[in-house]
Amino acid sequence: MERYEKIAKDEESVEGRERRLYEASVTGSVNSLKRLIAKDPLTLARAAVTCFNETPLHVAAMLGHLDFASYLLTHKPDMTRALDLRGRSPLHLASANGYVEMVNILLSSNPDACLIRDEDGRTPLHLAVMKGEVEVTRMLVGARPQVTRYKLDQGETILHSAVKQNRLGALKLLVELAGEVEFVNSKDDYGNTVLHTATALKQFETAKYLVERPEMEVNAVNGNGFTALDIIQHTPRDLKGMEIRESLVKAGALSSRNIPALLGKGHQLMGESGITMVIENPQLSPPPPPAVAVPTEAKTSTPLRGREKKIHENKKEWTMKKREALMVAATLIAGMAFQAAINPPGGVWGEEKDDGNGKKMLAGTSIMAHNYPGRYRLFMACNAVSFVTSLSIVFLVVSGVPFVKRRILMWPLMIIMWITLTFMAFTYMFSILAIAPTNDDTEAARSLGQVIDINYVVGVSLLVWFSLFAFVVLVHIIRFLIWCVRKVGKAIIYCFMIR
Repeated sequence: MERYEKIAKDEESVEGRERRLYEASVTGSVNSLKRLIAKDPLTLARAAVTCFNETPLHVAAMLGHLDFASYLLTHKPDMTRALDLRGRSPLHLASANGYVEMVNILLSSNPDACLIRDEDGRTPLHLAVMKGEVEVTRMLVGARPQVTRYKLDQGETILHSAVKQNRLGALKLLVELAGEVEFVNSKDDYGNTVLHTATALKQFETAKYLVERPEMEVNAVNGNGFTALDIIQHTPRDLKGMEIRESLVKAGALSSRNIPALLGKGHQLMGESGITMVIENPQLSPPPPPAVAVPTEAKTSTPLRGREKKIHENKKEWTMKKREALMVAATLIAGMAFQAAINPPGGVWGEEKDDGNGKKMLAGTSIMAHNYPGRYRLFMACNAVSFVTSLSIVFLVVSGVPFVKRRILMWPLMIIMWITLTFMAFTYMFSILAIAPTNDDTEAARSLGQVIDINYVVGVSLLVWFSLFAFVVLVHIIRFLIWCVRKVGKAIIYCFMIR
């Protein structure tokens, strides 16, 4: 019986020491650790065997206890290689938390610890970059530069991880420290460079930085045949997308169909719906015709092909810019019209009232509708027209209807926009008439000459607007007539030439 009691007492003392060791790790008490080691010199060796989840060094690295970690490493330096249940070393935890001094201590004890991968294949450098810890990133790369070449499961480099987590500071440091051309332009298993990733995620600052780097190949093609410019052109258009596209074009980025290396080949592109398709290059010239006598007129027309091509590209660029401008303007007007509808001029009644004439004023209903019912109907009619027409423009642009991409058929959209702006001006007029103060019934104001004639001010404003509107319409009519005259003149000249 005494024998069993002695064994139980010994087991209790071992468990107690392990518990006190964990408590000392949490509090970072070096004195407690010294007392435990003095009582049992095998305390740390036993902890390395029994602590399957976290060793004392894991806890100290997680909480940033520098003195405790230093004392541990003087007695058991190989604890830097210990892993927790997720395969993470103490350096993983210190790097993720941004403890610069702790990282320095761990690296001084074992520089190879920065090469250890956890169960997800991530090194301490991956965690530091994903958390945006720039100084820790600098220390890890300085300890073992080859760690920057470690890739994750889908072939993602450390640069891809920085871009996916939107850590521009860490990305800049990595490019500066190990910015070889091959490293900066390395691709994942899908053929995407970091520029592809930044463009797809619409990270404007990151994409701008990358295209300004001399090492970056802005026309690299991924596994689906996309360049970065292709990606931004196939994503929904917004202000960020337009800024990224402008940066790419300034840096000399091209669509994959315009890259000389791809001329003569069909290449795969993935459309907005995600369906992979094969697109033959439209610039591929047909095979040369057999050698025959060519008339003089045909020979003289050959040099004009380059000019005609440039004119065609300019028209296409004009159409794209015009479509984007209409999209932005229509979206803003739709938002303004919506706000005006739910919050009309003068506000709404806060509580139910009776105006004394038997008419109730319900809470939440328009004050303008009660005070000026005629003007309110006109206000809502004009506002509804501007809202519907602006939504129509947005719908036609984003719906992918083919005619919207043609220059000559962009004019109906512009006319709709003119109508939208005109009715928005009427909406503004009725709003001003509803909320502007008037002194027409105040004798004192009349005697002082302070009567405000709002109708006159609004009338002048509308006159200026309609004058500008009429001028623009007249200019376009003249342009159309000139275009018609030119076409008719060319047709007449062609008839005489045939004769």
